[in-house]
Amino acid sequence: MTQPVVNKTLVIFAVFVLVGGAFLVSNSSLSSAQPEPKSAKLEQATLGSGCFWCTEAVFDELRGVHSAVSGYSGGKKENPTYQEISTGFTGHAEVIQMEFDPQQISFSELLEVFWQTHDPTTLNRQGADSGTQYRSVVFYHTDEQRERAEQYKEKLDQSGAFSNPIVTEVSPFTKFYAAEDYHQQYFERNGAQPYCRAVIQPKLDKFRKAFADKLGETASTAGNLSAATDWSKVDWKAKLTPEQYHVAREEGTEPPFENAYWDNKKTGVYHCVCCGLPLFDSSAKYKSGTGWPSFFQPADKKNVAEIEDRKLLSVRTEIRCSRCEAHLGHLFTDGPQPTGLRYCMNSAAMNFVDSAAEEKSK
Repeated sequence: MTQPVVNKTLVIFAVFVLVGGAFLVSNSSLSSAQPEPKSAKLEQATLGSGCFWCTEAVFDELRGVHSAVSGYSGGKKENPTYQEISTGFTGHAEVIQMEFDPQQISFSELLEVFWQTHDPTTLNRQGADSGTQYRSVVFYHTDEQRERAEQYKEKLDQSGAFSNPIVTEVSPFTKFYAAEDYHQQYFERNGAQPYCRAVIQPKLDKFRKAFADKLGETASTAGNLSAATDWSKVDWKAKLTPEQYHVAREEGTEPPFENAYWDNKKTGVYHCVCCGLPLFDSSAKYKSGTGWPSFFQPADKKNVAEIEDRKLLSVRTEIRCSRCEAHLGHLFTDGPQPTGLRYCMNSAAMNFVDSAAEEKSK
């Protein structure tokens, strides 16, 4: 949903240093030799650079960024939904709102990453995504943020870093509305999807090379779905909701008829909530009457592992994700033809990707 990293690294970095130097007199230098004054609290930054799935994936990896939440800002409608802002009529932009530690990363450093990881010269467009919701924008929280954003933008234009004028909007922050849960940490939870692999992963790879000195401790494995990942070392409690953690990592079971997907009739694919591996296609889903999502076959048999389970004084077949070993549910032999199998899964162990919504977002 966004352009590749701009191939103007040295020019943008030079402007970054130049703009930072202008603030030396106020004891707010960007230079590592003159650190910013210590702060007792975190600060906020709200930036929009196209699809927030991509933007969140990038900024969430920076050292000093404590949180990056996808959401909507800059419009007039209260509590907008994704469907509403997707019309382009609410005035909102897809943004991320960050809490960052200015002792570890400055606002100007965030701007450096911001302007180097999207195309700020295309009005209301990033790649194939078109509409005011995808505009390039800095919503400033303080006068200092406004000054730095405006000066950085001006210097970049003067430097010729981009062949066309920068159209990034610099506006005062008003309100932020967090996006729906399924948008949060989207790449981490859905990294195996074609869009994530084709668009977000290459963008992250370039970002990591350009800003290797600014990455946090977990950035090297975040979103990396290669076979080399050591899934046993992932901090699942930090990445999952309490219910997801209980089911997927503690072999728990959610209540029947009170879970997200037991009666879901939409067309799409169910992915592992932990590592994003595709597990089941909606074409194999059927109404079993049990109150849990049930399937007569997996999307790919290699993606699920069968484990003997004797915990309930009987022998059952547990189903786990073959990549990260997340507990998914159990397998029974009372399903419909053509397989006669029932893969009885927990909704909390899966993320559903609506095919229609995904196609619309491309």
